[in-house]
Amino acid sequence: MFLLGRRRFRYRGAIGCLAACTALALVIGACGDDGGDDTAAGGGTSSTSAPTGSPIKIGNVGLYSGAFGAQNQRGVDALVAWSKWVNAHGGINGHPVEVIVKDDQGDPTKSIAAVRELVEQEKVIALVGNFAGATDGAWRDYAEEKQIPVIGGITTTAQYGESPMFFAASANSLGYLTGELYGAKLAGASKVGMVVCAEQAACAEANGLISQVSASVGIESAGVQTAAAAAPNYISQCIAMRNSGVDAVVTNVPAQVTERLIKDCSTQRYEPIYIFSGGVFQENLIRPESEGSWVVSGAPLWFGDEPYLNDFRAALEQYTDNEPDGFASRGWQAGLLFAAAAKNVSAKPTSAEILEGLYALSGQPLGEWSPPLSFTRGEPNSVGACNWYAQIVDGKLTTPKGYDPICIEE
Repeated sequence: MFLLGRRRFRYRGAIGCLAACTALALVIGACGDDGGDDTAAGGGTSSTSAPTGSPIKIGNVGLYSGAFGAQNQRGVDALVAWSKWVNAHGGINGHPVEVIVKDDQGDPTKSIAAVRELVEQEKVIALVGNFAGATDGAWRDYAEEKQIPVIGGITTTAQYGESPMFFAASANSLGYLTGELYGAKLAGASKVGMVVCAEQAACAEANGLISQVSASVGIESAGVQTAAAAAPNYISQCIAMRNSGVDAVVTNVPAQVTERLIKDCSTQRYEPIYIFSGGVFQENLIRPESEGSWVVSGAPLWFGDEPYLNDFRAALEQYTDNEPDGFASRGWQAGLLFAAAAKNVSAKPTSAEILEGLYALSGQPLGEWSPPLSFTRGEPNSVGACNWYAQIVDGKLTTPKGYDPICIEE
């Protein structure tokens, strides 16, 4: 069923039984105020005096170089901008926030080494906004052993929904896949195909889930096509989907690959409805061939003049050279989740205090920045299949479903 505001509807079927194993490319009280003031968006105080408490150190690990680095960098830039915005408005409970970033280059060995350095040498109390979709499994056991909370960022990996130390305000892999297929249903499609990256083995894991999830959502699936960023063209993928009768294509590949895919499919006189991943969506994907297509975002929509975006946009403008996008939205959201958990920290903040703050958030949203959260001590954490939707109409992004997430439940 549909409800006003944060709308929810139910599908009965296999969703609750599936393992969240795909890695698809991705403040309480005052936060509930929609007025867009400093506290609501930044998680600090309304004061403009400099914070005088001891610094709160948080770590960040991700792939910030190579083919996927640029898109992930926009996310961590937004997290750093959030910390600077918070510090300019009084900090968190009087503490300034320090973000220490490590580029793991997509290497699991380098990633675990970076996490150990952050925890054991830098003394961070949480890992926040990590864009480590290919490597976070390498240090899951370490985070659990050390009781270090891992908060937000790319949440479409197996750890979110399986580990009690991984906390998200966005859907995990299963929830996001479900939301993408629902996007195809919103588009009026009868049969959906998916294109995923060829560089990471985890991307192809969607193939094992898509048929089950599509059946629950009520749309036929033609399975998964892989696409390598270095491939000369994607004509074979286009022809395969066209011949299979696919009328909606979900693209879980970088924007530059998606752009070439659209062009190649057009040369084959194949112009399906596209379902774009919000995290990698770029303005150059708005073109005549994509008219009517949908964008499914795992974090709040980043465009428009809604009050909840005011501080987010102002901070990006002041502290980065980046325009708002889906990756930036994820980075900012991660900062908000940490701030909500840290709002009552002591003079010497600890990881244990952050964990207690996270558990206290259950049943509450981060204002406009999340659906209601559900964190239980000792159990895997998930917000369910809650996603945000936009559509390309007349050459621009529109919000026919509004700015609130739509949540799909069993």
